[in-house]
Amino acid sequence: MKYNKRIKPSLSLLSILCAATMSVHAAERPAGLSDEDIAYVKQLINNEMQAQDDAKAKQELDNGFEFNGYFRSGTNTIIGSGSKNNGSCYSLNYPKNDGVYYRLGNECRDYSEFQLTKKQQLNGVNFKAVFMMDFAGDSRDPTATEEWSRRSRQLYVETDNLLDNGTLWIGRRYYYDKAVGSVHILDYKHMQSSGNGVGVSDITVNETDKLHLAAITYGGEGELTGNKATADTNYQNFMADVRYEMDVGDAGKVVFALQNLFVNDAIDEAGLTDGRTFTVQWQKQLGNVDQKTVIQYGTGAMAQNPGAAGTDGGSFDYAADSSSSGFRIFNNGLVDITEKFKLDYMVMYEKSSDYHTLKSVGVRPHYSISPHWSVLGEVGYNAYQTKTNGIENDEQTLMKYALALQATADSTEYWSRPSLRFYLSNFDWNKAAGQESGLSVAGKEGDESALVAGAQVEIWF
Repeated sequence: MKYNKRIKPSLSLLSILCAATMSVHAAERPAGLSDEDIAYVKQLINNEMQAQDDAKAKQELDNGFEFNGYFRSGTNTIIGSGSKNNGSCYSLNYPKNDGVYYRLGNECRDYSEFQLTKKQQLNGVNFKAVFMMDFAGDSRDPTATEEWSRRSRQLYVETDNLLDNGTLWIGRRYYYDKAVGSVHILDYKHMQSSGNGVGVSDITVNETDKLHLAAITYGGEGELTGNKATADTNYQNFMADVRYEMDVGDAGKVVFALQNLFVNDAIDEAGLTDGRTFTVQWQKQLGNVDQKTVIQYGTGAMAQNPGAAGTDGGSFDYAADSSSSGFRIFNNGLVDITEKFKLDYMVMYEKSSDYHTLKSVGVRPHYSISPHWSVLGEVGYNAYQTKTNGIENDEQTLMKYALALQATADSTEYWSRPSLRFYLSNFDWNKAAGQESGLSVAGKEGDESALVAGAQVEIWF
């Protein structure tokens, strides 16, 4: 213990310290102690108590346990006209895993994600173990008879101080949000490299920039059919994923990314094609608009869907021509018009040489009518034209309108969850959409429509 040089240790002072540390209070103040002596002893005791509290807090942090997740659930019914594949949610059959659609009042699957995270420190090394499952099922069927999908989405361990720079991880990752994120209005992840792999993330390049490196494996080539040989094998292809975050000051933030899909050399005789996607994302607050602009260029197995965009990843066409290419550009943002009035929007254009052309635009206004209630609307338009053997098919169109009444803890906050919604949605589509995407009205063919009523709850925690 280091004493103040101005105070001479005395028997009385030491007795005060001993009494204080043993929670014993002196009956009276010992003679010969000044006010400075008493203040000094109190400071020593406070410092010791604070050190004990800090040590306890650090131990709790190092050995922390967290639970978080997300789910949405609801019910709806068709109250007028047609369906999609006999169901009550509507999309065009774009190769994003479940089609392309605007989601408000247009989701038929109960979906949930539950994540457990354990942090601990061993011999000075920080470890974090993450386990996440998702569960999904059709909300129209009773759970007693319904077959639900169950997947381990995340199962990995990372350490952030074993390397001199960066966080090392190994395992299964839902690897879409590192530096790029998603588009909520479409439930759309524009860089999906999710799977089993290894990586080093958050490598500090300078005071502001970061580098993220990952290698993810993929199988499943045995499902191939068409003009190339079927590869009945479990050999793993792998994706090299490189993302560089750059802070450009007043100009915002820019992300440069490369996804390179390598087909395993052991199955070259199957004639499968590598693929790659180059992505540039620019994000900056422009006045009252929090926006991001993304440009993507894909080739080979990633020409049909640059970035493997969607909700699940792995949407590759291994049978693609190596010269195939695809291009996507979109702008998405949230406009903070007033305290009560917000507007989410999306504008996208996509074209691939051998596959399709997609044009999409949508808006979701959000208006607070009381502290806990708000009114939401959504208007979304998709125009999708596919190619067959190089020949363009008729353009499919799908128009969607939705109106919802929503309850949240703070109706002025666009992202406030949980949210409880009651909605009406109307859909209009043309003959081509009916023929190619399973949209139909019984006994009719041509320009058709549907009206759906429902309720939904959504929460993340």
